[in-house]
Amino acid sequence: MKKRMLVSLLLATAAAATLSACGSGSKPAETQATTNQGGGDITSAAEEETEAEAEEEASAGSDRYLVWRLNKEPKLWDPTNNSESISDAIVKQLFEGLTVSTSDGFKPGIAESWDVSEDGKTYTFHLRDDAKWSDGDPVTAKDFEYSWRRICDPDYASEALQAITDYVVGGQEYFDGTGSYDDIKATAIDDYTFEVVLKNVTPYFPQLVANDVYLPIKKDVVEAAGEGWEKKPETCVSNGPFMLEEYQVGSHFLFKKNPNYYDADSVKLAGVKAVIITDDNTAYQAYQAGEIDVMDNLPSEQIPQIVAEDPNVIVSADTGAQFMNFNVDKAPTDNVHVRKAIAYAIDRKQIVEQVLKDGSVPASGFIAPTCQKTDGGSFRTMESDGYPAEEYGINPRQANVEAAKQELAEAGYPDGKDFPALEITYANNDRNKKTCEAIQQMLEDNLGITVTLRAEESSVFTSTKNKGDYQMATGGWTNSPYDASGLIKLFYSQNGNNTPQWRWKPYTGAPHDTTLNPGNEAFDIAFDKALASQGADRDNAWIEAEQALMADMPVTPLYYPSYTAVVNEDLVEDVELTASNTFMFKSASVIE
Repeated sequence: MKKRMLVSLLLATAAAATLSACGSGSKPAETQATTNQGGGDITSAAEEETEAEAEEEASAGSDRYLVWRLNKEPKLWDPTNNSESISDAIVKQLFEGLTVSTSDGFKPGIAESWDVSEDGKTYTFHLRDDAKWSDGDPVTAKDFEYSWRRICDPDYASEALQAITDYVVGGQEYFDGTGSYDDIKATAIDDYTFEVVLKNVTPYFPQLVANDVYLPIKKDVVEAAGEGWEKKPETCVSNGPFMLEEYQVGSHFLFKKNPNYYDADSVKLAGVKAVIITDDNTAYQAYQAGEIDVMDNLPSEQIPQIVAEDPNVIVSADTGAQFMNFNVDKAPTDNVHVRKAIAYAIDRKQIVEQVLKDGSVPASGFIAPTCQKTDGGSFRTMESDGYPAEEYGINPRQANVEAAKQELAEAGYPDGKDFPALEITYANNDRNKKTCEAIQQMLEDNLGITVTLRAEESSVFTSTKNKGDYQMATGGWTNSPYDASGLIKLFYSQNGNNTPQWRWKPYTGAPHDTTLNPGNEAFDIAFDKALASQGADRDNAWIEAEQALMADMPVTPLYYPSYTAVVNEDLVEDVELTASNTFMFKSASVIE
């Protein structure tokens, strides 16, 4: 990767105001494929690994693995059931889809080419005939057919369900029990021809299928191994540039070069060592010591200095939003006036300028400025200071205290009197901790209510949110391509990632969610209208969906994040960062 700093027009003004080892990665002497089923403290385990591997640095040669820092432990990395950004980053090293994400969009992958019907609804992908799985078997259209249809299986209840049901004819009907498996129009015509019939015209579909949930998995291995197949090297059969060599829970992954990858000659690395270090400061110290080659999630308090002094820093706009979930089925956040009181009482400018200090932009609406209308323009107009206008009662520049107090009084708690216990749950990392502590203080100062905080490890936290075992919880989502559907789809009633439990009708994948919320129906109607529309009608429907969301406030947007990362270009080169801020190591190499 050429040394660069990417600062988008979105962030330029805001950034000007706010921005004034984990070992050498050498391949171990013995690379026995093992999976540690034990637990243990993630940070300490990674730090022990750092010290042990650092001692071997002098022996590193051409077989040195690139060292990549992960800031949390993924829950899973089965492409057909993925909903975490950290898992997305992992699967894209191991698997390859019909197309592949790149720094400027996408390019052909397993599909060498594709045709589109005159009505724009049928895509015929022509697969390369030299693609193989890591076990040597050929990759065929049947693998894609199986993977895509598996997502729609009601017994599987994939968290990625909408990736298929929103687009592919027959997917929703099969999930609902009104259609058959064979009626899902993602079909292997022959070994190397894969046909997809869409419900609506979707011009960005070839770019969409580069995303993680559309990547293929190998049926015979997956079904024989069962749940957790991807966590064991012997059953994690993949078709990308790397394959799983080792996974040690709480410590690291080893990805070695896949010799059966069709473009293996272009893969220069012997492998990648992904080390799990939850503490940002510990990880950055390892980077400074030359023990980590690539990392993001930099320590927030150091970002201004890093941006000013580190020639290897990358700064760009992220592609989504960070927000606070309200569990709409649990008191006191089952009261819309409580939700709005909390939303209005948060000082978002203080969060981005005094807590994060990384160029993030305070949010007033949910659809991010990076989401594009059909004419290429942004859904969110930024004002002269680089911040959005006040919308939905949310002032991105300060807390709206009087409105917040009025809403709290309307809920029956004037000046916070007799307000019940309230807890914010968050994934245990430095950024979330500081953000939640700031919000905790704001709610005490502006509303007179006491809030407690609870930190959970990432994998536990994801389950907590999906099951609705919380009152308030942090959330975040990125979307690629930049269509608004990729971001706002979270709150569709039939989405497994609808963590506020905001549903107007039952969802098979959330049997625990028995309390229905009528306000969600208007959102679903607008969402369906948007998917079935084009041009200005589509854009207007997304705005209607956002209006329905913000009227009932199952979440409140906090900020549109920036993305900061470092790549030590004294040690590695040609690391690619995709347009959606995911690292790709296929072309990377270690500098000798």
